[in-house]
Amino acid sequence: MAIEGAHQRGVEHAGSLLEIARLIAREVPDEILFATVSEHAALRVGVEAASVLRFVGDERAVVIGVWREGGRRGLPVNAELDFDRRNSALGRVRSTRRPARADSYEGHGGELPLVMRAVDIRASVAAPILHEGEVWGALAASTTRDEPLPAGTEERLADFAELVAQAVANAASRRREAASRRRVVEASDEARRRLERVLHEGTQQHLLALTLKLRIAHGRAEPGSDIAGLLEDALAEAAVANAELRDLARGLYPIVLTERGLAAALQALTARSAVPVHLLELPSRRFPRLAEATAYFVVAEAIAAAPPDATDVAVMVGDRGDRLVVEVRTGSEAHLPGLADRIAAVGGVVHSDPGDFVRVDLPIER
Repeated sequence: MAIEGAHQRGVEHAGSLLEIARLIAREVPDEILFATVSEHAALRVGVEAASVLRFVGDERAVVIGVWREGGRRGLPVNAELDFDRRNSALGRVRSTRRPARADSYEGHGGELPLVMRAVDIRASVAAPILHEGEVWGALAASTTRDEPLPAGTEERLADFAELVAQAVANAASRRREAASRRRVVEASDEARRRLERVLHEGTQQHLLALTLKLRIAHGRAEPGSDIAGLLEDALAEAAVANAELRDLARGLYPIVLTERGLAAALQALTARSAVPVHLLELPSRRFPRLAEATAYFVVAEAIAAAPPDATDVAVMVGDRGDRLVVEVRTGSEAHLPGLADRIAAVGGVVHSDPGDFVRVDLPIER
């Protein structure tokens, strides 16, 4: 019977680890993952409570995931714990980088014993969560019973702590990758702005100066002469070139977006649109440069994709505090293939109806 019981516990332990590994692979939100880890760890080692904590310095930790049997009162997520490095499981884990235990909080001073007694916790074990060679945090399991937890309980937490460490490493890797993508987009925008300035302040000015000289020459030419005709042709071509250059500069990065912000840039964009556009909502404030540029290009590309005979194109750019909601209704196929990488790089989410609208939620960094 003892062998069968041990085998069953081993199967349950492996099943819990597998379920957590699947959650990590699916990249579920941290609050779900850490709460699930806490629950499975508590059940597998036979205690009434468990939590995932992140160390903040050498003598403080923050709860980032928690489970308590029956939903009874315990420490909530974001609760902070000050601990003694010698007389607590958390402190010993922090100091030794190995699983540790505290068989009782009685007779110890400081904040942690008071907090543990207040939530009816008598003893705890903990295992370290290691990340990039440092003790990032700990997985702790606690009991309300007076007797000490069985020998080896802290070591049984190690498998769960290793999975949390993997999740932490994955999240750090995703953050680095996202930051790298943002830097690429920011560098691209900066290159666009520089080129726009070169065209606006350099090439366009040279072209305008050339046009002025051509006008002076045309004024001095014999009316009706071949020279006058050639100068008229040159002036017409210069006007076309100037208009094309102006459109190119705007397409690269409109100067009005830099100087006056998103609302003004969208008004200018829709005023020049080949199809009629109804502006339903515009934001009243400035936003980080990357968010403004992304919102502008979303609207520009969606309008450009509208059919030439469209009559009911509508644009809404709403300020929702922590995000910008950009919606363009074209009444036709609405895709943003050229902006998919850019939107993903800034953490945006695309919602669309192929026959009606495209909407992009853009987070606003504070």
